[in-house]
Amino acid sequence: MKQYKKYYELKNAAKNSLDGKYGESVLICFLDWGIPMAASFVLHFCFLITVVVFTGMNPVTNFILDVLTLLLGIFFGILHGGLALYFLHVASGQPRSVANLFHGFQADYKKILVVAGASILCNTLYLQPQQYLVQRYLVTMDSKWQIAALLFMVLGLCLYLPVSLGIRLGLYVMHDFPQYTALETLSLCRRMMRGHKRRLLGLLCSFLPMMFLCVFTLFIGFLWLIPYMHMTLTYFYLDLVRPAQPKKAAPRPD
Repeated sequence: MKQYKKYYELKNAAKNSLDGKYGESVLICFLDWGIPMAASFVLHFCFLITVVVFTGMNPVTNFILDVLTLLLGIFFGILHGGLALYFLHVASGQPRSVANLFHGFQADYKKILVVAGASILCNTLYLQPQQYLVQRYLVTMDSKWQIAALLFMVLGLCLYLPVSLGIRLGLYVMHDFPQYTALETLSLCRRMMRGHKRRLLGLLCSFLPMMFLCVFTLFIGFLWLIPYMHMTLTYFYLDLVRPAQPKKAAPRPD
């Protein structure tokens, strides 16, 4: 019977691997967040200036901006693939550098776009409707929008969690099994996660108290927490594909 590591064992392994590497890990995680954020800011600024000058904001322009933002997020999913590669190298003791973040631009970027884009599309499909309904409620203060937002929130989460958890490790699988296509990678990831979604959800939820505390540090604490979470998730994946074998009991003496 396969034996999987407990949460504290995964976290201890993550701490040990990050020892002496925290500066580099913080930098690469910051770039993975900061580059798409800066590009999104430029997109919104240029789009809003253009729209205000020529047409003004309306439902059509809002929809176009949402689509452009989605496409930009999928494009920069390439960086998420590089981030997964970096932490895999840290966990396995292989040479690594911040340049790993841009690995996807040199490798099969189309496959990375599909694998990373699947998670982004999942977020948009299941979580975006409730955000729109909340905005409508805040504008109109009509209770029907509030009720609709709550219903879509519950329904969206019920659909989002099993789907997103099933493909959450797709970028790790992609690097470990480069011979597979993007769709084969996602399919393999879903099969690997059967029976382990609740375990992964529990691991992610175990970081909630630390995330709550990071808010009181004016979010500065996330610079430490995010690399720690990525490293722990990497060890969760490695433990999933290569679980420890139970020790055999020593034979009794005659």
